[in-house]
Amino acid sequence: MKPWIAAGEAVSPDGTRLELVEHDGEYIIKADDLPLMSTRMHFSEVELARLVCTKLKSGAKVMIGGLGLGYTLRSTLNLIPKDATAVQVELVPEVIEWNRGPLGPFADHPLNDKRTELVQDDISKVIKGARNEYDSIMLDVDNGPTPLVQERNSWLYTDSGLQAIRKALKNGGRVAIWSADDEPKFVSRMKRNGFRAQKHQIQAHKGKGGIRHVIFTGRKT
Repeated sequence: MKPWIAAGEAVSPDGTRLELVEHDGEYIIKADDLPLMSTRMHFSEVELARLVCTKLKSGAKVMIGGLGLGYTLRSTLNLIPKDATAVQVELVPEVIEWNRGPLGPFADHPLNDKRTELVQDDISKVIKGARNEYDSIMLDVDNGPTPLVQERNSWLYTDSGLQAIRKALKNGGRVAIWSADDEPKFVSRMKRNGFRAQKHQIQAHKGKGGIRHVIFTGRKT
């Protein structure tokens, strides 16, 4: 059996150790040895964009929090108009380097698209600085509202975080939040913070059984 090979390492600002590993052509990003995402199972990352980026108008502007393996950005670019803008926010510079290097071909080099605006910053800071600016916001920065890998992300899922997301969206704008598992009370939290909210059970592998992830969506009311 071929061994797993370390292809890159990084430490996030809060001390989380990130590692990019490769095995027989498959890449995985781990956080403190916990697998976060894989080039073999990424259908839910694709669906994250589809749920909130279809039928956007000319000149639309969307935001993606968390670059990961680049699949959500690629899916977004495939959906938005030719004159739209996809603001990709990523905090860790090494993750950007990995996507410009060995990960690039998997999602067809989405960072090279002229519609991509790359921002290296904390997604919370970017959201707090926006007002009625985005048609859609997609968040894939952790394992979900409760099983956090990086504690700095917890604010996004609080009442204050959801209110800030709502303020950053245009009227009628939509948010999609990726989660590894179901969070039974999170839809209610979104509703009380001004969203028409739903949850979607999404297969990790397209057209197959097995692991399912959850995507919470909400439209600004």
